[in-house]
Amino acid sequence: MERKALKAQARKTLKRSYWLIVIACLFAAFLGAEYGSSLIAIHTNSGTAQTSVQTDAQTTAEAPGEGYYASGPLDILMEITSGQGSDARDQVNSNEKAIAALGRSRGVLSAALNSFSSGSFILSVADAATSVIHAQNIVISILVIVALLGTVAFPLFVVQVFRVVLRRIMLEARIYEKVPLRRFLYPLQSKRWVRMAWTMMVENAYLMLWWLTFVGGIIKTYSYFLVPYIVAENPNISANQAISLSRRMMKGHKWECFVAQVSFLGWYLLNGATVGLSGIFYSNGYNAAFFAEYYAYLRAVAKENGIEGAELLCDDYLYVKPSVEQVADVYTDVAQAVASAHASDTTVAKSTGFVGWLSDWFGITLKQNGRVDAWQQHEAELNNIEKAENILHVQTYPGRLAPAAMDFRLAKRMNLNPQRSYTVLNLVMMFFIFCFVGWVWEVTLALITEGMFVNRGTLHGPWLPIYGTGGIIILILLKKLRPHPALLFVGTVVLCGCLEYFSSWYLELTHDGQRWWDYTGYFLNLNGRICAEGLLAFGLGGLATVYLLAPALDNLLARAHRRIMAVVAIVLLVAYVGDNIYSSIVPNTGAGITDYKGSSSSAES
Repeated sequence: MERKALKAQARKTLKRSYWLIVIACLFAAFLGAEYGSSLIAIHTNSGTAQTSVQTDAQTTAEAPGEGYYASGPLDILMEITSGQGSDARDQVNSNEKAIAALGRSRGVLSAALNSFSSGSFILSVADAATSVIHAQNIVISILVIVALLGTVAFPLFVVQVFRVVLRRIMLEARIYEKVPLRRFLYPLQSKRWVRMAWTMMVENAYLMLWWLTFVGGIIKTYSYFLVPYIVAENPNISANQAISLSRRMMKGHKWECFVAQVSFLGWYLLNGATVGLSGIFYSNGYNAAFFAEYYAYLRAVAKENGIEGAELLCDDYLYVKPSVEQVADVYTDVAQAVASAHASDTTVAKSTGFVGWLSDWFGITLKQNGRVDAWQQHEAELNNIEKAENILHVQTYPGRLAPAAMDFRLAKRMNLNPQRSYTVLNLVMMFFIFCFVGWVWEVTLALITEGMFVNRGTLHGPWLPIYGTGGIIILILLKKLRPHPALLFVGTVVLCGCLEYFSSWYLELTHDGQRWWDYTGYFLNLNGRICAEGLLAFGLGGLATVYLLAPALDNLLARAHRRIMAVVAIVLLVAYVGDNIYSSIVPNTGAGITDYKGSSSSAES
């Protein structure tokens, strides 16, 4: 293997698709799939002098955090299964204290990561099972089961599957000039989400059992190294086929892979020295691009040597572009639609005056407007023609040629057109939807981390205004940035940062110094009002809102009866205004709301 050549190619890939790769790796870090050390550094208390550089057992060479603690998750599991529940609980408490000493006790994502590394997640599962067995109330039993299933489903269907998604994005970025944002939905596009999740679950189950022998765990970590790459290339493959093929492909290459990981040691040290920033903005993407090149190299070796099962690696167009003629043969309908659109003499007039200005700059229409709708439909068609031409000119991977075909039709893509304008009524309804979803999220988080119901927020009703306000101002004030995802990400970070800071300042000013959140001690916090972790989350959430959630909600709301929805909106507005007036007299305070000392789901004062 010519490692220097692979790294040179990886740098070219990163340069060509820089922002897409940075955002993909950032998603992976937030989900806890990979590159977690970059966020651990950001979570680290700024007053703590300790920093750590870890090695991964998957692709980033960041080691699992068990090395810091007396007992890892597997030790906790063994103690529970052997009937030593009290010892397991003591070990979890000891591990959590060790984590706090490292400065990893602050923040939502730290809480999620720490629950796995300390073993408290396994203890929670065991406690949930015990609760079900001994519960007298059937309702409590159902709630415990649902919570347990949700806790297990998220790591399986989201976190582990995103490891496959990340590799798919990296493999396409190697060859193609443009990787569409819709590739983040690869499990849905390929219709293989469940199969992917099953394969990753089986791989993790095997690894867990091998780690019981320790040495076997180290060896099999490298033996199974290629499983997510294999699934990314061919999601039709079965779990055992993917695992067996990875074993054969890695035979004789385990040490080589280890050395390749160690070659990034300098970048890991720099990542620690820059409190995660170099990882977020460069080395994580560089690492991901390199190991995509490494997989392509091992795949070529496997094909050349005729390794058993190599025929399952059948997505050849991930490595060599098809000809324009091959793509045209498969996308005949798309080519005809594009040709027809270019031949059409139909002209659509853009709205002018105040209505046109409001729609063009802010994406708002006072009510449904035929002229505005026609122009937006025209814009959507132009946008989708551009996407189609990217496929026809082989600048984007032709999904219909994949082992699990990913279809592309012009008509369907218009349904989620992010360039649309939203009616005032729909914006009001989306405001309350975002407020409610934010409230549910924070209440659920408090329920999981604190074990009690906490009515989070400044108001008494089931809504958190900062979520609704943030979502709406992103749609309105950043309308001109919608065609540019990277700029939209940056704009969202700045805009939501200003909103959160002002909200904190205003609440403190009007409530005698009372704070509803405090990020003091978080890395890159500003007066405890905003912090880097929250701003990054806002940036990612803004992308999801503009390109997926808001268009989907707008489509659903467009089907509703307008008069009935108007009445509902008025009722909600009256209730919301009433709640604001009441809460100004009787503020929503108490444990987990404003009294958040020692709370793992809130900031400390």
